[in-house]
Amino acid sequence: MPNSASPEFELVFPSSGERETYRFGILLSRFVFPGLLILLHGDLGAGKTVLVRGITEGLSAGNVRSPSFTLVNEYPAAIPVTHADLYRRQPGGQEDLALEEALEEGRLVLVEWAENWKHPPIEEAWICRIELPEPPDSTERRTIRIFTFGEKATFSLREAATSIRKKGEELD
Repeated sequence: MPNSASPEFELVFPSSGERETYRFGILLSRFVFPGLLILLHGDLGAGKTVLVRGITEGLSAGNVRSPSFTLVNEYPAAIPVTHADLYRRQPGGQEDLALEEALEEGRLVLVEWAENWKHPPIEEAWICRIELPEPPDSTERRTIRIFTFGEKATFSLREAATSIRKKGEELD
């Protein structure tokens, strides 16, 4: 977890594969808000970009591409989106990417490989960890854990959890 603050809420979602991870992202898109920071952690191939694509395309952003080489992509959407990938960055300051400014402008900011951002501002944040089974198996199963920081972030993710429970989680 970033710094020493304790998360306020946790949502755990078992995903059976890429399609379900994408659909979960679309569902989450109904609960994001301007100024929310989503920090994504997970091994290479865990599904971080798939989840981001679901969230972003759920906001009508169009075709989402991984910013692995460009570092940051921005998308006009119902809530403007800034999508960063810090895989190729050394841990430390990310000031040159203007991610904090994007939050201040009211953008939704999604950051893959967030462990490379030493001190992200988590006043209103979802920390998303995508875990693959141990030991790795041949299925596409994974567990998505989202922890919240901040009153608004906690309220919105609780609403998402309630929606999932009401539907009996039928993402199809």
